[in-house]
Amino acid sequence: MKVGVGSGWTEQWIKTQSTSCYTVDFSPDGNQVVFGMGYYQASGSTAYVYDTVSGLTINEFDFKPSAGCSGQSNSCGSFSGIAWHPDGIHIASTASRNDEGIYYWYADLDEDNDGYNTTDQGDGSVDAFPTDGTQWDDTDNDGFGDNPAPASQPDACITVWGNSTQDRFGCPDSDGDGYSDVDSGWTLADGADTFPADGTQWLDTDGDGIGDNNIQGTHYLLTGALIRYNQTGDSFPNDDTQWNDTDGDGWGDNFVNVSWVWIRPAEWPGDLVSVANVIDTFPLDRTQWMDTDGDWIGDNELSDRSDGCPYNWGDSEFDRLGCWDTDGDGWSDPDANWQARTDCYGADAFPSDPTQWCDEDNDGYGSNASGNNADECPNEAGTSTIDRLGCSDRDGDGYSNAGDPFPDDSSQWADRDGDGRGDNPNGTNPDTFPDDTSQWKDTDGDGYGDNPGGLNGDQFSNDATQWADTDGDGFGDNLDGVEGDVCPLKYGQSTNPVTRGCPDTDLDGFTDPEDAFPNDPFQWADTDGDGYGDNQGVPSGDECIDVFGKSHKNNRHGCPDYDMDGWADVDDAFPEDQEQWMDTDGDGWGDNYFYENTTIDDLDYPGELLVIREQRGDAFPEIADQWSDMDGDGWGDNATSFYQPDSFPLHPSQWNDFDLDGFGDEANYDPDGEEGPLPIIPSWQPDGCRKEAGTSIGNPALDLDWGCPDSDNDGIQNEKDPCPWDPEISSGAFGQDCGIKSDPSINSDNSDGDLLAFDGELLAMMGGAILFLLALIFVAQVSKAAGKKKLIHTRAEEKLVDEAFAEEEERRQTWIEHYVNSGEHDKARELGWNGLALPSKVQDDAVPQWKQHEIDQKTEEDAAVPSMMDLDRLL
Repeated sequence: MKVGVGSGWTEQWIKTQSTSCYTVDFSPDGNQVVFGMGYYQASGSTAYVYDTVSGLTINEFDFKPSAGCSGQSNSCGSFSGIAWHPDGIHIASTASRNDEGIYYWYADLDEDNDGYNTTDQGDGSVDAFPTDGTQWDDTDNDGFGDNPAPASQPDACITVWGNSTQDRFGCPDSDGDGYSDVDSGWTLADGADTFPADGTQWLDTDGDGIGDNNIQGTHYLLTGALIRYNQTGDSFPNDDTQWNDTDGDGWGDNFVNVSWVWIRPAEWPGDLVSVANVIDTFPLDRTQWMDTDGDWIGDNELSDRSDGCPYNWGDSEFDRLGCWDTDGDGWSDPDANWQARTDCYGADAFPSDPTQWCDEDNDGYGSNASGNNADECPNEAGTSTIDRLGCSDRDGDGYSNAGDPFPDDSSQWADRDGDGRGDNPNGTNPDTFPDDTSQWKDTDGDGYGDNPGGLNGDQFSNDATQWADTDGDGFGDNLDGVEGDVCPLKYGQSTNPVTRGCPDTDLDGFTDPEDAFPNDPFQWADTDGDGYGDNQGVPSGDECIDVFGKSHKNNRHGCPDYDMDGWADVDDAFPEDQEQWMDTDGDGWGDNYFYENTTIDDLDYPGELLVIREQRGDAFPEIADQWSDMDGDGWGDNATSFYQPDSFPLHPSQWNDFDLDGFGDEANYDPDGEEGPLPIIPSWQPDGCRKEAGTSIGNPALDLDWGCPDSDNDGIQNEKDPCPWDPEISSGAFGQDCGIKSDPSINSDNSDGDLLAFDGELLAMMGGAILFLLALIFVAQVSKAAGKKKLIHTRAEEKLVDEAFAEEEERRQTWIEHYVNSGEHDKARELGWNGLALPSKVQDDAVPQWKQHEIDQKTEEDAAVPSMMDLDRLL
């Protein structure tokens, strides 16, 4: 049921029950209201009477259960309607559900029996407190009776409405906290409200300005850590130096130590009060409040944050709080009552080392792997100090068993090469070669191991002067040592101190080191160092023992060979020409013949080309008066020779000219000989009349021949010329009229006998002159050839003598020139050539030797042939 007031029906109060409300009615004076309910729940079939202003319950009444009604179920009665009688003391109602009927209820007019009716009975008197027999009047209508004590709740301010209920009843209470405001007759000392504007406070016993009321939910809130949040009441109502107790431990937040202003965290509650009592050093920790030693760790032992040393300042924080921590690592120093423990829950095992605090195996090395002198075997006590700290070390040498190859030998601990011998030279069974797995002992102390098969093995383990025997002959390689091997790289059994250990491969009695030819049993010395042995009694012996030379041909070895062609200069017809060494026919041209074909213009026949040879050497090495064959036809170019002179030195298809008319006798030419694949071709200008001189010009297309008689010199041979004496007519029919019909040079007046006589005499004289001239030419050629050959040999002998007595510098320069000429520059540099300029001999050879010889010979030939004037004198 809801009760509303005013035009807007503002809800004044509300009442709820556990069942339905079926009917309602007001008392005649409007001060009370009644409503009846159904019987669905425990409050069913009940009517309630409430004060309309306060909503307080004044009375209630219900039906008695009828037969068959139990458990206050739906089968029980329910109010169907209800009405208040105008006299205010009677109520009529109707009921249903097994209690059907009309019910009439009667109210006691003076329930409290104080002589004042509950309602006005016509006398104008109504009991303001119908249920309180000690009160009946309420002048100021504030709910408190006018009767003084000992009446119930006597109104101390009868004529002034008031709501105070604590210090006195019925007086004004501005903040509604139950305590009346101060007035002229009621002071704070009497119990008036010290805080009339604060509904949560009314008393300040200690006079500190903070109300005594301090109740959870009203004056502070508790957090999950039981910290009092937003306090408004005085936690210490009898102590004017404290008022807040944030952590609720009974100790105040205020403090007296000025230094705490800068030390305490800013979020800590409390004020500096110079005379504060009951000071909580830890205002946010309800388990701590005292700190005797001033290290900010609480003294209360029941706390998990208690000071392990409450009377001694300390800053330890891990094993226990607030004890002395020398190294500042958070672990306290041990004392008589608190020692280090192997489980790391005790004092600092290393109080002077901030990086270590626990020693799980109690061996003196810390368990913190990143700290100083960390124990590398933290769960196993050990004394190792070198390779690892704090590990087992049976032999006590400082190296852990796991890292000690010799865990039971205190004199050894390392074996770098893993050969089972210790590296300590002063220990048991030491390894002289700690980094060599193949060596460990050196008996003779020469630095080479006794194991001959190992690295740097000593082949002479008891001889400090020897260690290697490269050739395995039993003699040490150290020449300065005992029985040093003169030949350390070659096996030998010689015991001669000079040749000890040297081989004699060729068994000639000379050991290889002193044998210039260790593989030649017939040679052993080479005085001039030219590679040819001094023993001349055998083939290849040096013919010039004291003179360096490289000749090796013509059965002459080791003699000077200026041009390095293998022929000694004394045998070389051409000592300065590497390509030539013999001149069989003595014509001044070397027997070795070389040529290269080249093409030139034919000056006699412009537009045509000739292929000729650029020659070196003698094309006819056994013919003294032939040496050149420019056309390569096998016939010599020297026309004065008695042997195969080539009448056509520039045309390989022609060489003979029987009739001396300038046209060759060969009709055809085989370019590559009978065995070659090339076909036979016509020769160059073959002579059609080989035994008869002529000047005709051939033309195969017109069946005209070369070299046949042509009396009129018109180019057409007489045989095919219709007018053989007339140069103006060279074609046409035979028998035609010719302008010239006979030889115009014949004098018809001369007699035939005179002519014949003259011709016979003249021919005889000319024949004799020609024979004489040819004889002179032959003698001149023979003399020239003989003189040239003599000159060559003379020069060769002179050169040999000069070289035999030349200074070493000249010989060196000569060899440099030779090597440069032959292209062997590396050898020339070995003799001192700087590579900047060629020797003068190379630079002076502007004209090839063969060409110069040809020029000289031509000059001599021309000088030897008589002139026409000389021929006339002969005739």
